[in-house]
Amino acid sequence: MPFTLNSTFIKRVITGIFIGLIFWGVYFYLPPLYFSLFLLAILGLIIVFEWTRFFTVAKPMFWILMPFYPIAPFALLIALNHQPLYRELLLILFVLVFSFDTGGYIIGHLCGKHTIAPTISPNKTWEGIIGGYLFACAGLALIIFERDYTKPWWLMALLAAIVCTLSFIGDLFESWLKRRARIKDSGTMLPGHGGFLDRFDGIMFAVFFFYLFKDLLIDFLIN
Repeated sequence: MPFTLNSTFIKRVITGIFIGLIFWGVYFYLPPLYFSLFLLAILGLIIVFEWTRFFTVAKPMFWILMPFYPIAPFALLIALNHQPLYRELLLILFVLVFSFDTGGYIIGHLCGKHTIAPTISPNKTWEGIIGGYLFACAGLALIIFERDYTKPWWLMALLAAIVCTLSFIGDLFESWLKRRARIKDSGTMLPGHGGFLDRFDGIMFAVFFFYLFKDLLIDFLIN
């Protein structure tokens, strides 16, 4: 698929920049409470406007799955945000996953040929996965430089690989839900991206790893 500056790509870039500025502004320049409210607002939008596209309210699966996905991942994000010792992990998590998504999208469209799961997500390719991983490593390298971490490069590469793998599984899971519901995107609130669930699907899987191993990660990265 050729990579062109079409209207969808332009919308995707503009929306990404706008949301990114809000995200980083709230995270860095406002008290943690505001970032939690920001995440809570996104969760509310997902449940009200997007989750109902996957399952109708009358269906048991709507209520059975919702506490585990999407509520639990956002609860873990908010829990990490309100613990000063672990709040740094949120920055690493978001940079890794968003870099992976960006790299996968660009490289996948530029030279993606070998699909991974065509019946679930036909646009996901091995080339995109590799490109996404390289972008994630670059994003992590920026954090290492900015935060002055002094850790072996291969351990950082391993961390990026774990997070990228979890993010990809989360992406596939949401793609499976969309295919099951016969919809292309989870919503339309983010022009060029779809819905908030389309952008947070990787985050929602990777956050379990960050929360379960938060002490080990903090000891590894900071101490």
